[in-house]
Amino acid sequence: MIRLATQEDLNRVLKIERLSFEIPWGLISLRKALKEIFLVEDNVAGYLIAECRQRSCYMATIKRLAVHPDLRRIGVGTQLVGTGLAVLLNREIEYVMLNVESSRIPAVRLYTKFGFCITDSSFHNASTAMGIDPEASTFFTMELEMRKRNRFTPHLPLDENRNHHLNAMLPPFIIGGQDGDLPMKLEML
Repeated sequence: MIRLATQEDLNRVLKIERLSFEIPWGLISLRKALKEIFLVEDNVAGYLIAECRQRSCYMATIKRLAVHPDLRRIGVGTQLVGTGLAVLLNREIEYVMLNVESSRIPAVRLYTKFGFCITDSSFHNASTAMGIDPEASTFFTMELEMRKRNRFTPHLPLDENRNHHLNAMLPPFIIGGQDGDLPMKLEML
């Protein structure tokens, strides 16, 4: 079950943060994030932090997503992203963006399952400036239009696919499981 984070969750979140990122956020940054959309898996196996840029804004940013290394690949990240997108959809957000290190292939695949497309890629100097792993050669900016479907056909090579939006890799996913390959029901908070 995914729920909103509380002050009591921060020590576990901080531990996962330190295990997951070369340049982790500190406790002060995590406390500030409690004012944003800060979701945790019930036993704090993972967390997602997102923000709406302004109260009346149509755009949101996923700022952080991490799952404890011992609990990865069992669906915690999928539940966090799905619930986060459901919350954003409920707030009438039209666009969601995020930055992810290009070397984090499982994370890129997770986001593409939900319909995110790579819209930009930046090299080492930008990675360092943003506090992302300095060893990573690039990071991707990925975006999702919440109400527009990605019509990428996964079995065609990228250079033959007219509907390919840069590097989208998987078919679309609509919140609630009406379309796409994931039979999942998301609960609204």
